[in-house]
Order: sequence, then C-alpha cells, then structure tokens
Amino acid sequence: MKRHSRSGSLGNIVDLPSEKIIENGNVNSSPKKRKGKFSIIKEYLIDYTANSNLHGLRYIGEKQRTAVEKIFWLFMFSSSVILCSVLIRKVWIKWNESPVIVSFAETSTPVWQIPYPAVTVCVETKAKQTQFNFTDYYHLYNNASANLTDEERFLFEDVSLLCDDHLAPPNGRKFSIVNETIENLRGLAPNISEMFFACRWKDISKDNCSDLFSTIITEEGFCYTFNSLGAEELFRVEHLHKDYNYLEYSNRNESWSLEGGYPPNTPLETYPHRGSGYGAKAGLTFLLTTKQTDLDYLCKGPVQGFKILLHNPAELPRLSQQYFRSPLSQEVIVAVKPKMMTTSEGLRPYDPHRRQCYFPSERYLHYFKVYTQANCEMECLTNFTFARCGCVHFGLPHGPDMAVCNAGSVACLKMAQMELVTIEIKSGLSSDENSNDTLGDARKVAARCECLPACTSIEYEAETSQADYDWMAIFRAHHIPADNIDPDLLYARVMIFFKEAQFITSRRSELYGQTDFLANCGGLLGLFMGFSILSVAEILYFLSLRLCCVIWRKQHKRHKVESNGVDPKPAKMKYTD
Repeated sequence: MKRHSRSGSLGNIVDLPSEKIIENGNVNSSPKKRKGKFSIIKEYLIDYTANSNLHGLRYIGEKQRTAVEKIFWLFMFSSSVILCSVLIRKVWIKWNESPVIVSFAETSTPVWQIPYPAVTVCVETKAKQTQFNFTDYYHLYNNASANLTDEERFLFEDVSLLCDDHLAPPNGRKFSIVNETIENLRGLAPNISEMFFACRWKDISKDNCSDLFSTIITEEGFCYTFNSLGAEELFRVEHLHKDYNYLEYSNRNESWSLEGGYPPNTPLETYPHRGSGYGAKAGLTFLLTTKQTDLDYLCKGPVQGFKILLHNPAELPRLSQQYFRSPLSQEVIVAVKPKMMTTSEGLRPYDPHRRQCYFPSERYLHYFKVYTQANCEMECLTNFTFARCGCVHFGLPHGPDMAVCNAGSVACLKMAQMELVTIEIKSGLSSDENSNDTLGDARKVAARCECLPACTSIEYEAETSQADYDWMAIFRAHHIPADNIDPDLLYARVMIFFKEAQFITSRRSELYGQTDFLANCGGLLGLFMGFSILSVAEILYFLSLRLCCVIWRKQHKRHKVESNGVDPKPAKMKYTD
C-alpha cells in the first residue's frame, strides 16, 4: 500500500457535498440537522399563515417578503383585531344588559278580551259615631283622670288601627286578640246595605248591591269589592291563618287567568266580568250614602267621603297607598283606559333580571296563588314587618304563627313601611346594626323580595271628573214628600266605564336575539378580518387534526427507517483515496 504523508493527504480529500457521507463503502445522503422545537413551531405557524383565508396573514408568513412588509401587515392585522374586539364588546354589552325592547302591538285589543277592573270601595267613616264616638273616646283615653273600662279602652285601640298613625296611643297594646279586634271593627263599620243605596251593572239595576259587591278586609278595615277573584283563586288558603277571611269564598266558576286570559269558548257573561263595550251604559254605576251624624273628623281628618281603587282582579287592594276619592254630594265620572303588558315567548330562556319580569312558574308566593308585583310587595311587607316589629297588620295576609299588631305597634308598622321603601337607598343602615337587633334580619328579608313586574300584567288608568250632586233636587223633582226624605243622609254617585272599545297593548320582545347577536358579530369579523365559520374550522383543524397527522407522519417515517436497519443518526466519516 502506498503511503501518503499527512500533509499530502490534506490536498487529496475527496470533496463530497456537505450532505453526502460514505457509509459501508457507499455514498449516502446524510440526515438533516435536527431542528429545535422553536423552529418546528415557527414552520408550523408559517404553514398556517400561508394557507389561512384570513386577510393579511399570508403576507406575514411568506419567506420572500421583506421585514418591512411583514411588520406592516402585522400592524394592520393587529389593529383590525383590536378594533373588531372593541366593537364586538359593545355589541355584547348591549345584548347582555338591554336585550329587551318594549313596543306596541301590531293590532289593538278589544276590551271584551280582558276583565272589567275590580272596584274596591272604602268609606272614610271607620266607626259610626252613633255607636262609638271616636273623638270623645280619644280625649277620654288621653285624660289620665278619665275612668275607662277595659272594653272601652280596647275598643278605642282597635279603631285607632284604621285612623291616622299619629292618633294611635303608643302605650296601648302591642298585640291584638285578633278575633276580638275583627269583630269590634265589623260591628262599628257600615254594612253593605247602609253604604250602598243603589247599583247598576251594564245599565241593569240590581235589587241588592250584595249581588255585585262582597266584603273584603284591607288595611282600611272593612271595604267592599266588585269583580275580584274569590279566596280560593287568589290565596293559598292552606298557608293563611284561620282566624278570619280576607275575602268571601266564591261559588263562581272563574274562567280567567292573568297569563292565559279567557279561554276561546268562554261566554260573554262570565266571571270575572269582562268588558262588553265602552261608555256609561256598559259600565258600573253605584250610589253611595252615609249619615251626617256618623261622620268623624278626627279619625281620618277633615276630608270625608269614600276611597275607590281600580285594580287587577287577581290582586289584593291596598287603599292605604293608592286610591281616588269620591266626595260627598258629588258625582264622579271615571273613564277607564286599560294598560296591558305582554311578553314574547322568545324571552322565556332569559334570566328574569335581564328581561325584568317573572313568568308565573318562575316566582312562588307563599300566600298568593297569582304572582303580580303588587301581591309580591304585599307579601314582602308582611315578612319585613314581622321581622322588624314581631307582628303584622291584620289587613296583610299572614300565617298562623304571626302575631297581629295593635295600637302600641303602629309606630313600628309605620317605620317598617318607610324602611322597606328606602332600604336600598339607605346604605348607612348596614353599618348601624347595633341600633336594633331586628334590623339585620329585616334587611335580609327585604333583600329576598325582588318584586319584579309580572310578564303579563294589567293596570287600569282612571280619568276622573266630578260635579255637584244635588240629591235633594232629585227628590223634589220626583215629587217625593218631604216626610220620606231623611235630611241626615248624604249621597255620592260613581260611574265607571271603559273609555274606548279597543286599546293598544305593549309588548316585551327581544332587542337582540342570539341570531341577531351572531349576525352582528359575524358582520364585524368579516368586515375587519374576513373571518367566517370556516375560519374557526380551519383553526381547529390546524390545532388538532393537522397537528396529529404531522406528528404521526414523522413518527411513522422514523419507525420505518429504524425497521430497515438504518441508523437514523449515522456518524460522518471521511476517507481518502
């Protein structure tokens, strides 16, 4: 073998390509240098940008583009993403915070499709002065030297529950023996025959007003109501006390519900009475009366007459808060305009606080079968007053385990009503928990109220006008002898009727539904980035299926090389001739 010197061999090295090696006497291609993870990720991203249908990305990944071009397109793409995100966020806020729009219905609703308003009437005379002179007993009660029997003292305290708050004696009984209190008030209040002189419904006179009106117990004492639901339909009677009834148990077959209205085959004459037209001839007219000797100007102040409230038949009225007056010797004309709100079924999947109303199945009341905002607020007042004062007013629905307040608790009742109204505003109360142990519990009760409106609600707006009612002139005109006229009687006439035959219903509906929200977002994404549903599929494809396929292909190739006996990492060797 011919020897070569080391220096001579350097010049005779076979000049093989950099990617060629001699292995086992053969010249083979050497494997490329292993790439790092960062290089693989970089190449994968370049592959995505080159094939993506999003505008501008392909210019960022192309190798032949200069750095300036890539920076320009990266800036434009980033700016489009940011601006598009800001606009989508505004759409999201609008959809999330105000998804409901209130609009008018396309067609008008005839009044015969809704019930005639329930009419509740209370007289300002809480105790007939010929039987119990409240003014005299007020001064006797506050005179330390006066000798009143326990019966007289208790009777005065019971009547003071119905008078102005400042007249209730603070040192009186805090709790009532409720059966005795109710019977005392019942015996002193004018009955229905003494209060109603005549009644007419749909221009047909009634022999007895008790055919139209029934007794109801409210915060104003004993009142009389027309067209209200019966006790079984309005209350969950199993949860109420058994001491007395707020409403008479109805023998009528009610065919109306707040959400469903009247069934299609319901006859015109049904209960609750429905409106069959408009104008005075199609309404309710009644003549009220009271004796001048029974008037008391201390209990309810100088204004005498009657309180009247128009309300939903499925609500328990609160005449201590809302009413209009029918003065004595006056005729009051009441033109009623219904105000109805409905809600589309498309809003049912929404949270009640987003749509700002409750469907009947979404809110359970403990004492009422029918959910309305007024019923909820009354039940909330019951629970709040009981937590605050340890008792409730007899005119509020309550359970058998709740005590009934008397004159000594009237100040607490008044304070509880004011606190419940302003409890969300008075944030300072939360830090003043040491002032009263009951305040913290009462605030928890108030926090659970959340009395949103019902998704289907009916209200009755009253337009009133009045004029002098000279009842003596009527008797003289009919040549009624003076001996048959009782000069002690005072009269007031009330006429209530629908103002128009139709009315426009308001309706809650979706401002932005899910389809509208997706359409707006898709429009913004397409405008700024050329984004579509296929772009989402493309991203998912590159993050899942394509990635798995690339990894599997490399592993399969490596396994194939190893199975053929070829070292995937051969050492490079250099030979000389």
